[in-house]
Amino acid sequence: MATVPQSDDTRPQSDDAIADYLPARMLNEFVYCPRLYFYEHVEGVFVHNRETVEGALRHAKVDEGKGELTPADELSADDSIHARSVTLSSERYGLIAKMDLVEADEGAVIPVDYKRGPPRTGGPDGGLEVWDADRVQLAVQALVLRDNGYRCDEAIVYYHYSALCLFRGDGSGEAFRG
Repeated sequence: MATVPQSDDTRPQSDDAIADYLPARMLNEFVYCPRLYFYEHVEGVFVHNRETVEGALRHAKVDEGKGELTPADELSADDSIHARSVTLSSERYGLIAKMDLVEADEGAVIPVDYKRGPPRTGGPDGGLEVWDADRVQLAVQALVLRDNGYRCDEAIVYYHYSALCLFRGDGSGEAFRG
């Protein structure tokens, strides 16, 4: 399992320890808006607004977590885990993810991500959907967990007042769907 130094700031860091890893959050930001991504991560321009400040305040409890997660080879089907602010990386994929919450039940882990805004509306059945940017971020979290030996068959994203399951499946790459 690869670990890296923790930081309170989720923006890119110059630390050599993480320079080789692409953060899941950066992929989220690129899918959301490539132009905004360029300004923030290439030009280094970032201006807080009401939404980013509110999001930081909501994440305060999550970020108090110790980031400790039972190693995959020590996780049993009887273990029940509720680990906050977990950072894991994948050397194989060159990815790193800071997960708001990782829960474990019956030998499988579930990354849970908290979002300030609402889910997308107007899915095929007229219901709520996961935003594409959030789908990518949670898919990366699942890949990183799997690469570290965990069984991860679903992920959950909480949008302010509603919870949506991002994907369910048998653990294969084909299982990623909304």
